[in-house]
Amino acid sequence: MKAQVLELARSRIEAFLRERHDGAALDVLSMGTEVDGDGEEFLWVRLVYDGEPGTLGADTTVGLTGRLRSELEEADVEAFPVLSFIARSDVDIPYLD
Repeated sequence: MKAQVLELARSRIEAFLRERHDGAALDVLSMGTEVDGDGEEFLWVRLVYDGEPGTLGADTTVGLTGRLRSELEEADVEAFPVLSFIARSDVDIPYLD
């Protein structure tokens, strides 16, 4: 994936999160592309959330991949988003670097 397409994907995801989650609950920590075992490119998105580990509710996470996928498709980004969630309180843990 070209750098400009990756930046477009990031801006679309960030805009969606601001609109949907009032800009405070979820933020993009990092993102990049990887290739799966079938040779398909996917978009690995690490999201950071406010609160302690375990406080992120299903009402936020369930269906988020599908909603982000729709946003990306509208921007002609074909890579499928794969999400991981990290508590902001855990961001400074060395194994996350």
